Amino acid sequence: MLSFIKEIELPFKIPTPDKTIKIAVTGLSRSGKTVFLTSLINQLIANDKLPYLNEKLKRPFVARLLPPDSVYVRFDYYSKIKAFRLKDPKWPKATKSVSKTTLQLEFKSEYAFLKNQIVNIELIDYPGEWLLDLSMLEQDYAEWSEAMRSLAQEEKRYPYAKEWLEFVKGADLYRRNRDESVEEVMHDHYSEYLKRLHYQGYSFVQPGRFLEPGDMQDDPLLRFCPLPTPSNEPHPDSVYAQFAKRYEQYIQEVVKRLYLEHFQAFDTQIILVDLLKTMEHGYDVFEDMHLSFKNILKSFTYGSNNILTRFFKPEINQVIFAATKADHLPQSQHNRYKRLLEEMIWDLKKELDVRHIDTEATVFAAVKSTRDVKAKIEGKEVDCIRGIVEGEHEPSTHFPGMLPQSYHDENFLKKGDFHLTKFKPISFPLRDTHAVEHIRMDKLIYSILKDRV
Repeated sequence: MLSFIKEIELPFKIPTPDKTIKIAVTGLSRSGKTVFLTSLINQLIANDKLPYLNEKLKRPFVARLLPPDSVYVRFDYYSKIKAFRLKDPKWPKATKSVSKTTLQLEFKSEYAFLKNQIVNIELIDYPGEWLLDLSMLEQDYAEWSEAMRSLAQEEKRYPYAKEWLEFVKGADLYRRNRDESVEEVMHDHYSEYLKRLHYQGYSFVQPGRFLEPGDMQDDPLLRFCPLPTPSNEPHPDSVYAQFAKRYEQYIQEVVKRLYLEHFQAFDTQIILVDLLKTMEHGYDVFEDMHLSFKNILKSFTYGSNNILTRFFKPEINQVIFAATKADHLPQSQHNRYKRLLEEMIWDLKKELDVRHIDTEATVFAAVKSTRDVKAKIEGKEVDCIRGIVEGEHEPSTHFPGMLPQSYHDENFLKKGDFHLTKFKPISFPLRDTHAVEHIRMDKLIYSILKDRV
């Protein structure tokens, strides 16, 4: 009845307060951070494939990229999307360091006498491997060494760690060391152990910089590894003493500094999960990925009693766990895929819920590179996916296998019936007036914006 109020024109516009939403995006390597950020920017600028978002918001908006912040490395959207727009599109190279970009959304005012609302979305992207190092802030070198050596001696990890452990066992660790090459070889053995784990799908590796060094490639500060704790005081020039010194420097100069500079006052933490990797490699890798996320969230518990409150007060009020690459499964398996994600994070979600942190689990594909088809296998019609496999030029049909109902279905995991095919991306539209096809990106974006615009 009072709708005419919306049409009242004044000789000036009443300003509306601008708002900034700070979003941290992380994920262990190959979880799809770069693809996610490229698609997210593309979707919001084009806004032609976000029906769920627009239906929920009921407010027209335009999006634009703001100029880069001089303090941060900018996420290079334009070079990433260029790779997607090639005639033969390529997956863009992953980012190897912290980057930041800001999207500005301008929402049409509901009332003619109010200025349009401005919402800035700050996106901070960082390697999940670096975040794994956060728990090291609570450990001195001896404590960390014992924890890592204990982990390496577990049955599932020992075959990859054996060479390093044997080398350490035969080295003189506590007397004066006159051969610096011993330190380098020992470090290299440990690094190789971490790389072998990573190649086999394991994700909990420390220090994360050993896999993703960023700007610290070949930095001598990284030349250390876990060693047995001595019973007596080691010589100041011993391997042990030098490694302990570098460890403490690493904690103070790299780990602590990184989080002081970048991890302040986030509103939302998005954790991208390459859940399909665990289906390829089995239950041990599932457990290891769970251990990774547990360490990430244990050290960043968003409450009043965590180590980071010594430096600043975190304000994160939302955590979204998002399983990527849903396009590698037919739609009929997406609900099962989501249940597996919920099974992985159920105890983490419970902990966050107790701390009044809004948590959500979702599955999505930032770029939909396949389509669903039916095919007959051994005379039975099954749901399959069709796309162009990397290295090929024509589309082909694939049945990935059926996801288990639960990760505790050990028979399934031992049979290795699940096969993850690597597909080429589809080409992005040539202009930002149109966005790439996706799966549930509009629902994920709404989860970020709801109650904030």
